[in-house]
Amino acid sequence: MTILGASILLRLTTAFDADGAPLSQLPSEVEKAIRMVHRLAAASVGILAMAAAFLGWRNRTAMPRVVKPIAWIVAVTVLLALIGPMTPGYRFSAVTIANVVAGTALVAACWWLRETLVVVPSPVAPLDSILSLTIAVFAVHVGLGAAASAYAVRGAHWVAFLHTGSAMLTTLLLASILWDRRLRPALSIRVRVMAGLLGLQLVFGMVSLWMEVRPVALGFVHAMVSALLAAGLVSIAGRDHLDYQNKD
Repeated sequence: MTILGASILLRLTTAFDADGAPLSQLPSEVEKAIRMVHRLAAASVGILAMAAAFLGWRNRTAMPRVVKPIAWIVAVTVLLALIGPMTPGYRFSAVTIANVVAGTALVAACWWLRETLVVVPSPVAPLDSILSLTIAVFAVHVGLGAAASAYAVRGAHWVAFLHTGSAMLTTLLLASILWDRRLRPALSIRVRVMAGLLGLQLVFGMVSLWMEVRPVALGFVHAMVSALLAAGLVSIAGRDHLDYQNKD
């Protein structure tokens, strides 16, 4: 979350002059401090990813369920490391989009690993196709949000309409997932928290549409809530089978 938050804050506080050169709107010392936090957090996550890969490999037979989340953590960490040198200056919108999507995926993968360590999986758990679809649509929505922000600073606002359209579909799918699970004891707390986050996200989104110039704080919180929703979806997916086990 620290890596994602620092990256988003730096991007949202960057403007471009008439020649297209990036200019930070933050005080110089604050910008340097945030960049230092970002570098330290990124280095720490890299070390933790290597440690997780080593431990996961050693315990792959005893705990095979940790292999997939660790593989995702390592893959996303490597991707972020590869595109890292291309992020300064925000020269490439595709890199900005990949950075946000990969950062959100890293948060989700880390939470996935956490869930696999505390929840006993069920070999007979039913696969929920709607939940899988929701996760996929949510990932696209996050990407469109990053694209809308990346293109807006260059004067192109058409992507924002795509992001708004995807928000409607994402909201309907998320609401359906939460409504169907509202009475399950194993998911009740997570459903309530997710419902609250979804409500906040709707408010932030509508306020953003009404405002001609979106405050940095609003954009920052909106982006961070998306990461929390991603973690929540992973948590629901990891615990969706618990009530089925209780019925057996």
